[in-house]
Amino acid sequence: MRQRGFTLLELVLVIIIFSLLVGVYLRSVRHYQEIAEQATVSLTLSNIRTGMAQEWADRIVNGKAGEKVEHLVGSNPVRWLETPPPAYYGEIKNPNLERMEAAAWYFDLAQKELVYVVNNGNELEVENMSGRKVLRWKVALEDNSSQVSATFGNLILRPVVKYRWF
Repeated sequence: MRQRGFTLLELVLVIIIFSLLVGVYLRSVRHYQEIAEQATVSLTLSNIRTGMAQEWADRIVNGKAGEKVEHLVGSNPVRWLETPPPAYYGEIKNPNLERMEAAAWYFDLAQKELVYVVNNGNELEVENMSGRKVLRWKVALEDNSSQVSATFGNLILRPVVKYRWF
């Protein structure tokens, strides 16, 4: 007489195969979450650069294109956005990175840098960084411009440390 149902061996094999499939699925989800995070950061930076260009265009239209802009070097670039990025904590004088939420933006007043705290950084390489990964940018003058003759068109948003995502 034959018994109906699964043997213990068949059940263990099904559980192992199911666990492997779930593991592969979760790894793929984390990878796509990181791609989405990288795209969000790139979009935010692009929006800031567009806002800087819009400010430059406004200065040209208003006849202020030749004004000195040294006071804008090191300023908060979020000011050129219509709305700040999601999870933007504003300007912080002494940020505690360990207490900062992941996927958050803030402007470090002491360093005069825009900072992004990375959430999914498995594929992110940041030069000379250990521990929690953060990305930093600064409003600066282009290398080929001098402080004396700097106009708004010479301002750029420069990464403070080199990084490579994917």
